[in-house]
Amino acid sequence: MKTLGFMVNPISGSGIYTGVNGSDMNPLIRSTYSSRRASKFLDLMDRDIHIVTAAGDMGEKILREEGFENIDVIYTPAEPSSGMDSKKFVELSKGRIDLLVFAGGDGTSRDIFESHPEVPVIGIPAGMKMYGSIYAENPEDAAIRATAFLTGQSYTTGDAVVEDSNEEIMLKTGQFSLKKYGTMKTVFVDNHIDPKSIDGTWDTSSVIEYVIDTMDNSYYVIGTGGTCKELMEKLGFQTSPFNIDIIKDGVLLKENAYPEDYAKYIKDDADIKIVVSPYAGSGFFLGRGNRQITSEVIMKAGKKNILIMCPQEKIRNIQALRYDVEGLPGDFFGKYIRVITGYDRFQMLPIS
Repeated sequence: MKTLGFMVNPISGSGIYTGVNGSDMNPLIRSTYSSRRASKFLDLMDRDIHIVTAAGDMGEKILREEGFENIDVIYTPAEPSSGMDSKKFVELSKGRIDLLVFAGGDGTSRDIFESHPEVPVIGIPAGMKMYGSIYAENPEDAAIRATAFLTGQSYTTGDAVVEDSNEEIMLKTGQFSLKKYGTMKTVFVDNHIDPKSIDGTWDTSSVIEYVIDTMDNSYYVIGTGGTCKELMEKLGFQTSPFNIDIIKDGVLLKENAYPEDYAKYIKDDADIKIVVSPYAGSGFFLGRGNRQITSEVIMKAGKKNILIMCPQEKIRNIQALRYDVEGLPGDFFGKYIRVITGYDRFQMLPIS
């Protein structure tokens, strides 16, 4: 059987606990989120596979906890570990592994990319943003792909984009921007939906006008990204493309909201509407880039109050919509969901 390289970025996803929009701003914080996502992946993997990993929180600890014994620890990271440790592990793994699986976010994928891995790479989504397409749909999907590759089942390999938010441009202009760093090989299986490999802009004015014209006295949780921030600008607010914002009756109640803020700013018996826009091609509308919107607030709002802005020019790049939210019932959205494609224009898209 082939050898799996396995690595966890122990700080990925920590921003959800500390109120910042990226784990690289929290070098001393360890994230239970990344380890939890890694555990879900490992739960579905054969315990007899040969695994190469790093010591401690970067892999060995969770592998031992999950009952894996056929392990080679080839690198001991610093404490706390950093992106440099990710790069060193990838360098040392060359020639020893056939596939690399990592739990992390866009910063982690950039570190791996800069070390030029010689094997296919699969990301377990465990960061705050995750705009790149190297990631599986969720930990379970990562296990399906990894198992297919390691056991010689039906799979293909192809290029996946490594990209991250372009914070320099975003700070200067306030506009959402992504920077493409390159591509890495990854593993696809039959049920995979190819993610977007190019970005662009779309005319969103008619969709935004419709959302504004139909606003009522509900609390509105406004998502991240360029389309949502254009909506906020039309409402008279300048907030970061990374932010989740809460507004009601034309008043910005909370800028850059996190899970603990919903109870503070939204009454228990209030109506909630969540406004998001999917990332074209990959189709993720919840859980990627807007993880601050929790399953609790989604269920409180209800499916009919999830407003998905997706103009016709953008929808052509999307085959289906996807979400990656822990704690949300698998059948919550059903098989199809309505998206707003223009002024009083709608289209039903399948849920993958």
